[in-house]
Amino acid sequence: MSQPTPQRRIGPFVLAEEIGVGGMGVVYRATYEKDGSEMAVKVLAPDLVADPKVEKRFIRETDILKKLRHPNIIRLFGAGSSKTQRFYAMELIEGGTLDTVLREQGKLTWEQAIDYAMQIAKALEHAHNAGIVHRDLKPGNLLIDQDGVLKLSDFGIARDTQATALTQAGKTVGTMNYMAPEQITGKDPVTGRTDLYALGCVLFQMLTGRPPFQAENQAELLFKHLDDVPPSVHDFNPDVPIWLGNLINDLLAKDPADRPHDALAVQVILDDVKERVKKKQAQQAATAGGEMTVAGATVLANKQKKKRKKTTGPATPFFEQTWFLVSALVLLLVGAFVYFRYTVSEGRLYARVSRGMASATPGDWAVVESDLRRLVDWYPEGPHIEEAKLWQDQIVMHREKQRIHTSVRFGREPRNEAERSYREAFKYEEFGDRITALEYYDALYELWTPDPTATYTEKELKRYEAARPTALLAKSKAETIRAILGEATDRVTFIRERIDSAEAQIAEGSTLEAKSTLESVVTLYGRLEEFKPLVRRARELLEEL
Repeated sequence: MSQPTPQRRIGPFVLAEEIGVGGMGVVYRATYEKDGSEMAVKVLAPDLVADPKVEKRFIRETDILKKLRHPNIIRLFGAGSSKTQRFYAMELIEGGTLDTVLREQGKLTWEQAIDYAMQIAKALEHAHNAGIVHRDLKPGNLLIDQDGVLKLSDFGIARDTQATALTQAGKTVGTMNYMAPEQITGKDPVTGRTDLYALGCVLFQMLTGRPPFQAENQAELLFKHLDDVPPSVHDFNPDVPIWLGNLINDLLAKDPADRPHDALAVQVILDDVKERVKKKQAQQAATAGGEMTVAGATVLANKQKKKRKKTTGPATPFFEQTWFLVSALVLLLVGAFVYFRYTVSEGRLYARVSRGMASATPGDWAVVESDLRRLVDWYPEGPHIEEAKLWQDQIVMHREKQRIHTSVRFGREPRNEAERSYREAFKYEEFGDRITALEYYDALYELWTPDPTATYTEKELKRYEAARPTALLAKSKAETIRAILGEATDRVTFIRERIDSAEAQIAEGSTLEAKSTLESVVTLYGRLEEFKPLVRRARELLEEL
């Protein structure tokens, strides 16, 4: 790192070496001249001093830090200006950043990751309660002192929800690897749940050594945050408790409403994960202990058998002997656990899930999605497994529909042929031609659903699996349209009615609406021989406009 000029001063501080560089300034190790205490001093970069917007942001950062007093947030000691340069002093952290730790270690144990995530969540809770959204949570902004205490720093682009925003609406602000979808699009408001998405990314990286999404360029990375389902943390680290993996999935939900309610809720879930793991370990230890006790009892019984050869008297009944009592106790405990797991717990899970999935609001489905995964994973032979899988398909279809429509809105190419066919079908449905749309949807589902009696290569199976969400969505669309249409299957009548409607609009002076309708007729049906007379009429009307 570059060295500042010896004995360089700013305000009451003597600056030493540079220890960090941020978006707006440089951080130096510094000594407070009055008492000799060491601090970190952030100085606004000289080339940015003349920019009034940057200066306002720098001042806003100090104003935000003044509001925050928490063990897991970097502490501000004071701020000021010297000649034309602004600066502020904060506590000096010697241990480095979480980014440095991850670069050195690759990934952390799940216990250490939970500890750090808990500290981050506490810092976020305090900030959010003060009306502050950080907006740039990442490993590089998480300092760790020599005692392992984590400190959230760099509030340079944080937003004070109680103050006037300096960032223009719709402008993307943040670091790409950890940026929530609503930050990217600028359409949904940035709230505390935006920081929770970033926390999910950081937690994923702590457990795997990499962020959840990776891409060759920034544009592709942003689209992955918008559209792609994040990979499972267990694909990279099978030692992660399933409950912690479920929390990460919830934190990385595309819709802010589907994430945990707030940072306090995250803390509660993290505590619950630790308790669940502790109980599971205790159960495993008890079972292992029981087996050892049975083995010990067998040895003891053998010794007693030898002694009985030398002594006389009535034998102890088998049901009073140690080996039998210990074995019976172990069987009783195992039986009780199995009963709880496969009756009471399944019933409770099913009750919670069924209430959520009965809602017409997809956000309610997301609330119970973690329980739905448990219902399927823990009870694959249970009485509710088929219904649970249908619910999972329901969620898959909803997300696929959102993903495709988002891709269309942003002008992205279809990712496979199934999606291309779906888009074609949707054009007809959107135009109002449900009959043709139904034919397309039916054909799509039939084409992209594998025959259970056939044999496929691994490559073919992967293609079918990739197309499955779109095929399910097409099937659902077809069923809905079929219920609406009944026996109505006359496309000629439908197209003629649309052209008549356009002609009436022309007579009324609504030429723009008429033109849109007629152009759609030409585009959608121009290639089909049986509709040539109708298409010719539509073209003639267009020429008259």
